[in-house]
Amino acid sequence: MIKQILVASSVFALSVAVTGCASTAKGVRSSVVTQSVPQEALRSDLPDGGVLAVIRYPAIVESDAKDVYHRAYAKRAIGGQSGKGVTNTIETVAVADAAVVKSNYFALSLYKELAAKLPEHAVLLSPHAIKLGPGGELTSEPMTAAEDLPSVVSIDFATYSFPDSKKMMGGVPLTFGDLVTPLVTVRTDHRASVPTQGLLMASRPLLSRAAAEGRETALETIDALQRGDFDPVVPELDFVSYITNDTPQDVSVQSLATRSDKNAAMVLPVEKVRIPASEMRLLEGASDGTVDPLDDVYTDALSRRIVALINGLDADKAIMMGRAASISDFDPSLAALTFVGSDEDDYAARVAYAERLLDAQRKYLSVQSLRIFDGVHNGELGAQVRDMISAEHDVLEKRRKLARQQNAATIMGIASVAGGIAMGGSAGGTDCRRSRTQAEYNACVRRQQMSGMASSGMVSAGMFAIQEAMAKKRLSQQVGTNFLNSIVPALEQQTTVTVDLLDSNETITAIRYEDLQAKLQDLYSQRQRALDTVATQCAYLEPGGQKRGTWLGVCENGLANGSGAGVLEVGDEVMEYYGYAKNGLADGPGLMIRHAKIGSISYEGSFINGRPDGTVRVSQSGREDKTRNFVSGVDSGASSQEAASPFDGLTGGAGK
Repeated sequence: MIKQILVASSVFALSVAVTGCASTAKGVRSSVVTQSVPQEALRSDLPDGGVLAVIRYPAIVESDAKDVYHRAYAKRAIGGQSGKGVTNTIETVAVADAAVVKSNYFALSLYKELAAKLPEHAVLLSPHAIKLGPGGELTSEPMTAAEDLPSVVSIDFATYSFPDSKKMMGGVPLTFGDLVTPLVTVRTDHRASVPTQGLLMASRPLLSRAAAEGRETALETIDALQRGDFDPVVPELDFVSYITNDTPQDVSVQSLATRSDKNAAMVLPVEKVRIPASEMRLLEGASDGTVDPLDDVYTDALSRRIVALINGLDADKAIMMGRAASISDFDPSLAALTFVGSDEDDYAARVAYAERLLDAQRKYLSVQSLRIFDGVHNGELGAQVRDMISAEHDVLEKRRKLARQQNAATIMGIASVAGGIAMGGSAGGTDCRRSRTQAEYNACVRRQQMSGMASSGMVSAGMFAIQEAMAKKRLSQQVGTNFLNSIVPALEQQTTVTVDLLDSNETITAIRYEDLQAKLQDLYSQRQRALDTVATQCAYLEPGGQKRGTWLGVCENGLANGSGAGVLEVGDEVMEYYGYAKNGLADGPGLMIRHAKIGSISYEGSFINGRPDGTVRVSQSGREDKTRNFVSGVDSGASSQEAASPFDGLTGGAGK
């Protein structure tokens, strides 16, 4: 199979030369990601009941979604306009399928590098299936439960090639041979980066859609809270959202840095990163996955930047909603209290117990991720992709050599000879193929050009391109099948985890994640007594009491009174609040977020009667955070005091 692909790929590259493309598809040897890389060790602990990072990537395209995916991929090209008639051609289908195959492989390089820099069990893999939604729209869904656990950041990773094969050897994005074009977004929960809707970093084409996805996710979680629901909202892959051309969202941006100090998302350029020749030689001789061609030129530096981003985040804000959702699976009456905590002894005991169970889930999913990595990277799929990359590299090297010769007649001659071999013929066919030497062949070609017969070479080149694309399509389908063969054992293999409880250790064995959850829920129900203080649902008010929203937390007389979370719609604005309340109004230390059409602003500090009052930290798009002094909701100037936070262990509040 690989030998066949090699011959066909060589013909395809040569056929591109015949059409007049003289580029050598050089790529960049030094990505901007690798320049001025922050050298920071992780400064935060692994969060209780959560992870530090989840890596999301396209893994397969379901059969009934293939046609829609191929058309969307061709229509929303990155890096230029695709030519007419490329939608759903054999070549475009092959390119679109190969993008998923390569994303599968190269995402594991980032996983390896990030896992090496973070604590054990801190990074999870979340492969996505591209599929059709209920209305026939293209979307994606995770294939594992990795995104059920709260995570400080999530990273979307994909590789990309321009859909028009006739332009692939030019300056357009390309993932082929020693060239890789990564597409990346890094985000956190919107509560940890309110002005950017949680978006921290993104490749330029994905930027506005990723910001819109963050805002949509934020509004969906608010709607869920209004219903008393903690279930997490898992967005589709940003790459899928881009090619489906969903509605964009403006966001403040800045160039790449260690981290943003102006509440702006950092922009990654679209780069065609070139793998060094030394790495390609090692790859060609590798019998397993020990050689990683992308780590030195990209993923090592990207992982260091992600660590720096994690260091700049408030992990409590980043995971508090996901943590509450996970705890609600064990104890719904406890979940809302976990936003800011409680002074009650029974609360502390139950939270600690629940967190130990979440740690067991994390260990299970971490082992599952390691098995996916090993099954894909070190298994048959990884070997096939490495063979594919090596074969493609040989094609590119031949194409580059020919382009440097700057002799169109020679290139056309070699293309025709190679075509005859690939089609099962020989150099001894009719016309110029009967030439006994290269010199005779070149002379024959020049005579044909003079007599206007060169068009036959163009037709042959098109035939060869189709043959090559069909071979690539077959390989992509085969690799996709092998991915399922690699991941199924990881999802269905028996796993044993030890739960380190407060009063004992329990060993639990489960084949499926759902089985583990059921056993942990039984364990929690058997061991824990009822809370004296419970979270319930009641009214949360705006100042003046004209509008009533929903409060999930401690209630008294039908009104918010204690710790919890409130959501409220006022006109065109949607407001969410986390902290302490009294008589239905925000009162005490809290975090208030206001979502308007033009953007989102957060206020963190002291509140009285539903309004900011005292020292408050204000965060808004495109500006540095400012500490201000408020009086009854009115900004009265700068403050030199530190703003109170409901997440700093200040469990008192005006309502206590």
